[in-house]
Amino acid sequence: MTQDKSWKRELAEDIAVIALALVVIWGTGIGLQFYLQTPTPLLAVESESMEPVLYRGDFVIVRAVDPATLQVGDIIIYKAESLGFPPGSASIVHRIIEIQEVSGQLYFFTKGDNNPGPDYGNRTADDILAKVIGSVRYLGFLTLLLLEPIVGWSSVIVLIVVFLVTSVLCDSFSPKKEGEEPENNEQSS
Repeated sequence: MTQDKSWKRELAEDIAVIALALVVIWGTGIGLQFYLQTPTPLLAVESESMEPVLYRGDFVIVRAVDPATLQVGDIIIYKAESLGFPPGSASIVHRIIEIQEVSGQLYFFTKGDNNPGPDYGNRTADDILAKVIGSVRYLGFLTLLLLEPIVGWSSVIVLIVVFLVTSVLCDSFSPKKEGEEPENNEQSS
């Protein structure tokens, strides 16, 4: 075997790098869940209802919150079921515009900044999932792409294959250093 790596070894290294990147991303997600005390510390904004503060495709960073500490003006994540959507629907990101306390129970009235009127009804403490504590512009578009069952995952698979093929081809066609023998891919075992 020459000093150059075989294409098989190069491919194995590329796959290891991709696997390591996925482990780091997964580990970061677990760390954020622990630190922010919520199972979904990062969410992609799916609509234009909070423009110009939050745009479709922004990532919001959220933290679990005691509903008693919320104030008018806070942006919260709440269950879409509280608006009559079916169970499992995407959560809603809107701003608190009013809080009422009736017989010790807190009721939160919400509105999307870009919506003409407030959301239907009110939210209770049980409906509130988290409070938005920050955002990252456009980073959520990847998540929104992955939510598209065929286009999203197909695109990810195609990108990985293109990366691996490009890596192997670039290595195969790279100029050899002076004094090195060309790699022989037809070596016997």
